[in-house]
Amino acid sequence: MKRGRAMRWRGVKLWGFQVGVVLVATSCSLLGPTPNESVSNTYLLQWDPTAQNEPAVQSNPACPTLLLGPSRTSPGYEGAGMAYIEEAHRIDYFAHHRWADSPARMVEPLLMSALETSGMFQAVVRAPTTAHFDLRLDTELLRLVQVFEPTVSRVEVAVRISLLDTHVQRVLVSDVLEVTEPASERTPYGGVIAANRAVARLLEELQLVLRPFVTPLCRMIEPAA
Repeated sequence: MKRGRAMRWRGVKLWGFQVGVVLVATSCSLLGPTPNESVSNTYLLQWDPTAQNEPAVQSNPACPTLLLGPSRTSPGYEGAGMAYIEEAHRIDYFAHHRWADSPARMVEPLLMSALETSGMFQAVVRAPTTAHFDLRLDTELLRLVQVFEPTVSRVEVAVRISLLDTHVQRVLVSDVLEVTEPASERTPYGGVIAANRAVARLLEELQLVLRPFVTPLCRMIEPAA
């Protein structure tokens, strides 16, 4: 009898220990992540126009005024998730790494800065606006993704652009700008660094693509009084 009571008592203590472990684990999960759990990291897309080889020009009063339309986004890139691809036709997102905002919303002010400092425009304004403008540039972010291969990774950025002459309602430029930048390491942060380099290259390419179409119009614009 004594042996039976002792076994039952050991069983009760074991059951109590297991319940305690569950309660402790639950309380820890409610209070926040444990030291071994990953914490979300938030990243920015940034561009410094002063890093270009040529000095930036703020404005040219003899050139057209440009309206920058709201940036659109292709499906899969609307949110702040950092997208990556490991196999064709499938897009995934890092669990503990994210952008500070959707890629298109982060790229839009960078586009603004690149256009303002290009020297091709009298002014650059955003929609909606009541200001007079001569040209309108619409953009759509088609892709900003880190692509993983067995030993390396790269970042791909693609933006569709459309430049419209609003006076004659004629499309001057319709193109897709694509940039690929290798990542120094196969990690999310390696992708962030590559993405910033890729965006910088894309903004420089945008200026090169627009310049042959915009510069001739500068001679046709009367400087403001």
